[in-house]
This record gives sequence, C-alpha cells and structure tokens, in this order.
Amino acid sequence: MNSLDLHGIKHSEVQIILDQFLWENIKKNQKEVAVITGLSDQMKNIVRNCVDDYNMICQEEYLNPGKFIIKLV
Repeated sequence: MNSLDLHGIKHSEVQIILDQFLWENIKKNQKEVAVITGLSDQMKNIVRNCVDDYNMICQEEYLNPGKFIIKLV
C-alpha cells in the first residue's frame, strides 16, 4: 500500500500535496492508500475535508490514530 507522510508539511501545503498523491494513486488503480498525519487535529481535519471532496472513505487505522486508510474506490 502506498503511503504519504505529512510530518513536516505545512498545513497550507497539505491540500495540494494530498490531491496530487490521491490522483496519482487513482491513475494507478490502487484500491487504498495510507496517509500519516500524526496526532494534529488540524492536520487530520484538512485530510478529512480533502477526502470528503472526493467522496472517498477515510478511516483512522486501528490502534494508530495518526494514520488514515483511504479507500480509493
């Protein structure tokens, strides 16, 4: 599973980086990807909002609240 680590990324840059990451993986016909947000509530909200724009399912990984699994289908 491909993953994107957002540690060290400015909040203002996340939308663009995440859009590119999702689009690249959609083109590769990936079923799901992981996005590592860390425990920042603001970072998690940015990721959730972006994923909602795509109407995708986004869930925190079990036992790891700093990582989302995003279903691309």
